[in-house]
Amino acid sequence: MVKTICTPLKVFKINTEDIKVLVCISLSMIPIFIKELNETKEACKAKNIKLNIKNMKIILAKYFLSLISRVNEIEESLVAKGYNSE
Repeated sequence: MVKTICTPLKVFKINTEDIKVLVCISLSMIPIFIKELNETKEACKAKNIKLNIKNMKIILAKYFLSLISRVNEIEESLVAKGYNSE
């Protein structure tokens, strides 16, 4: 469906296949974001870190580091499967 919606972009020589893959990956990441957030909350509870504004730097740092790690894993798996955006 995404590829069909993006068909007019072919006039501008935009690769619609790349857009389709990007949208699919983005949508599949939503449950992963939620899972990582819940794991971060549980880790904070286990370490007795309260969820407030003062501790937000610690909480967000852990959250984004785990997300970057997960995105790196996905990128490596796409490369291993032979998908190149170039």
